[in-house]
Amino acid sequence: MAFSVSKFSDADLRDLEAELSRMAALVEKQLLGAINAFERRDVAAAEKLIPVDQRLDEYDRDIETRVMAMLEKATMPKEMLRQVMTIMKVTGELERVGDLAKNVAKRTLVVSREVPARPTLGVARMGRASLRQFSDILNAYATQNLEAAKAVWGGDDELDELYNSVFQEILLAMMKDSDRVNACTHLVFIAKNFERVGDHATNIAEAIHFQVTGSPLVEIRPKGDETSSITVEPPKRTGASS
Repeated sequence: MAFSVSKFSDADLRDLEAELSRMAALVEKQLLGAINAFERRDVAAAEKLIPVDQRLDEYDRDIETRVMAMLEKATMPKEMLRQVMTIMKVTGELERVGDLAKNVAKRTLVVSREVPARPTLGVARMGRASLRQFSDILNAYATQNLEAAKAVWGGDDELDELYNSVFQEILLAMMKDSDRVNACTHLVFIAKNFERVGDHATNIAEAIHFQVTGSPLVEIRPKGDETSSITVEPPKRTGASS
């Protein structure tokens, strides 16, 4: 996807938006690639994704440098200042999503060499759900669609609920088969990475709200991650002597 930059007349701001657009497209591609590599247990594809994160770090540093240069040039109108500050905020969120995609790729290298664990399918569903959220919020930013942004913001609890379910499934799988403990441990981290993608999508939604309205989103964010208090009963052993 690409952001629309035609509404900006200032050349510096147009260039800044264009660079953010390129960064966003690369992050989206990285996340999709990480999900595909994980689903297919594709070690070669995962390995190719990891060094690309350096390019995202370069985008992050360059946009920050451009923003600082713009702020030092002259006093901006309030609306333009909000745009610049939102770009800065969104850039940081994109860089973190890129880190999460890289982490998924790195853990895929381990998981793909282990005995397949049943919860893999649930984790893959989480990945696809996080990608939908992320793509939706990028489109909302591109069109400055406040309603679409709030829909992503309000829908984050659905990803949290999926995470809760997958987390329990992974714990149960580890209890049932000690040979899968290593793979399942990495699955927990991969699932958490996907859950965090949703958090960054909601952060971008809040940035969009600020840019469009000039005020923060003061509603309480729905949050359904209950894994800190989840306990799973170990499966009953059969054939044990009394």
